[in-house]
Amino acid sequence: MMVGERVIVSAIEPEHIPAIVRWRNDPDVYAGFVEYEPLSSIGQRMFLEQLAQERSRRLWLVSVRAPSPASNNGTDRRVAEDACPVGTIGLIDVDLRNRRCELGAFLIGERDHRRFDVVAEAELLVLRHCFEHLGLHKVYAYVTDSNRRVTRLHRSLGFTEEACLREHVFRAGRFMNLHVLSILHEEYEQRYGS
Repeated sequence: MMVGERVIVSAIEPEHIPAIVRWRNDPDVYAGFVEYEPLSSIGQRMFLEQLAQERSRRLWLVSVRAPSPASNNGTDRRVAEDACPVGTIGLIDVDLRNRRCELGAFLIGERDHRRFDVVAEAELLVLRHCFEHLGLHKVYAYVTDSNRRVTRLHRSLGFTEEACLREHVFRAGRFMNLHVLSILHEEYEQRYGS
């Protein structure tokens, strides 16, 4: 489990599948994905079972810690068991030989939690895991033109655009560019330290 001030990134359990299916089938969510097909509970369960056997992919639940009722300033937080699931985040193509991976499957399905503080903290927890636990050298992400908020998020956290794959993805009846952004271990260290 990766625990931050407001966000917890943890394993996905079977009881989370209905929420994930609902989130992934939300048009506002799937509009940001490179690939999309309608998702069923059975399909999600099968995907998670297959994922458990793979070493090159990971998918986690993103939960937000609620302020404690006893707190009057919002800094006191409930324990992890009381956290509210709001989305997912994952890694794709984890390549330990070349020490790189893609940051992917990042979605915040609960509209009330689609805020910079939540998404930035979740992404930073996973970057810390990549660089400090897995010992990776590079984390990269693919972002479509239509997902400018995610591009701004990545840039604000230290990612640099490496390339633009012109008209690389066909979505909503037109071709879109696909941007490749990345952050290197030394860039992460300079910005966030250990």
